[in-house]
Amino acid sequence: MVRQLRILVSQFRVLRTGTLSEIRPDNKYQPLPAILRHTMTTTTEIKNRFFDSLKRGTGEAYLIAKENPTIDFSTYVIKGALRNYAYDGQSEPSRAQYIFDLYSLSDKKDIIRNAIIKGLATEQEDTWSLTHLFDLAKLFAQQRDQEMRQAIYDRFCNNPIEGSDWVGYSEILELDGLQGLIFIAEKFGKFIEQNPDDWQDDWIIRDFQEKNPDLDVTKILENYAKENKHIRIYLENIKRTKASQEEHKPKPTKYIDIIDEVLNSKPYLSLRRRHDLTETEIETIALRLVKEKDKKVQEKLLFAFMYYKFPLDSDFILNLAQNKPDYKTRINEFAISSLKFLESDNIRQFGLDKIARSKKPYQFVEILKSNYRTGDYIVLTDIVQKSKSEHIIENLARSYVEIYKANKTKECKEPLEALYNKMNCGIHRNDIVGLLLENNVISDKIKNEIKFDSDIETRDIVKNGR
Repeated sequence: MVRQLRILVSQFRVLRTGTLSEIRPDNKYQPLPAILRHTMTTTTEIKNRFFDSLKRGTGEAYLIAKENPTIDFSTYVIKGALRNYAYDGQSEPSRAQYIFDLYSLSDKKDIIRNAIIKGLATEQEDTWSLTHLFDLAKLFAQQRDQEMRQAIYDRFCNNPIEGSDWVGYSEILELDGLQGLIFIAEKFGKFIEQNPDDWQDDWIIRDFQEKNPDLDVTKILENYAKENKHIRIYLENIKRTKASQEEHKPKPTKYIDIIDEVLNSKPYLSLRRRHDLTETEIETIALRLVKEKDKKVQEKLLFAFMYYKFPLDSDFILNLAQNKPDYKTRINEFAISSLKFLESDNIRQFGLDKIARSKKPYQFVEILKSNYRTGDYIVLTDIVQKSKSEHIIENLARSYVEIYKANKTKECKEPLEALYNKMNCGIHRNDIVGLLLENNVISDKIKNEIKFDSDIETRDIVKNGR
């Protein structure tokens, strides 16, 4: 079969139009035989599936590469090495091992490796792609690749992306421990010497100290600083930074009561207080809200009920959600979000009507968290299938996870699988896989793929026997 295809290919060429056609003695072109057209189409489709999976971070890419050893996927592996395709590169765990596994299956290893070295040296636009490259290079270095190890050291704090001079520190510490920290301190000292307005704090030192409690890290660096002026410059800079931070440290605000705190927090309740209000405080906010006429004050009070169930008549929140947005406050937005904790036939119908008529149905789906009924999976699946933006898909994933955590049902299968096949967030994919397993509806396809997922915790689901 392979020999037959090679003979056929030798008799054909690609026209400028991109069409594969036969070269005839009379210089007339005939259509490509079906057997070769099918082969070329299939290869293209396989490559497209591979790259789509790689961008999302699913294990399908690994399985495709393993099942098709004669197809060259190196171009796509390089793209995945040079760019972090995770939805949130800052929050999502590293995808380096995922790309390294794909690299390991390739017979173009030198090409991929050289691209990584070059990318590490030249990436200047995206911090999270650079962290990805550093972490990927570390895996090579741990395989005794000295050139890759040197590439890590050469790039650290060398022409750094603004605000990201720290990138690469964790890889150096993992590779070389205390000697790596000494290098980092000296390198920062040299950078500060050339950039006297730069400032550094001690978080890298503290991080290393926490992981090495048997060492007195600060004292060790201070001893090195006696002979090394650049380490001394680094430590002195840290002292100045800490003194400045202490001098400008804001004094904690004292509030009279919870209403005073809600109305004077900027712009809304602090992140800590959003999650530790007492039942009495929640009721106090609710009672004030139902009496309040000032819309700006309403907005601040209503914010709390995006995190807590409104304890009074739910129709009050529904009425606010039904009001036409005035665009001067976020009352309508906050009220809609607050409905996810409230259950009633009217709230459910409001949600369904908005989902059906709105150009942005994803803004209303979370209402079903407390109002889900059998068959709702149909409308939820349809929304995913019609959505293309990665930001909308991420919002839907967040909402659907909440919906199906609150409503255990085998109906979760279709909408969650639809999300799985579109999303590039490893964090929420982990939640989705967990829900599919909990409801005993996970497909064999997904079960096989998660062994090679970009999210290590998702891989561990299989190892832990879930």
